[in-house]
Amino acid sequence: MDLIYSKQNIVEASKFVIKKAKTNHYFFEGIVGAGKTTLIKQICFQLGVKETVSSPTFSIINEYLGENQTIYHMDLFRLDDKKEIYNLGILEYLENSNLIIIEWPEILLSNFQYNYTLVKISYINNEKRRITLNNIIK
Repeated sequence: MDLIYSKQNIVEASKFVIKKAKTNHYFFEGIVGAGKTTLIKQICFQLGVKETVSSPTFSIINEYLGENQTIYHMDLFRLDDKKEIYNLGILEYLENSNLIIIEWPEILLSNFQYNYTLVKISYINNEKRRITLNNIIK
């Protein structure tokens, strides 16, 4: 499932992800600057988060209270090996029913198997991005 969007219709893009996702694990892939965090901020807003959503690049895990659920936003870019996945308790987060949003999930995907919704953001030009959404059910 694909959708082309710009900042002007990012609300539509966030609703597309929420509606089409079949899991409570949203894994985001895309180059630096593709707009992963920008889209995640809008998704969180749509789900009732009132606080400021920011990139968890240094904190690794941010927690937000949505309208009906807790949302965990993670950035695994700085993790070097799967021991850090264990040490940070990321597997425990993935085993609960809350919404988990992960940027840079590659280290997790190469070492563990979960059901997840892959949200790949591709750069088209300075104004437009393409979301390719795949539900991976194992």
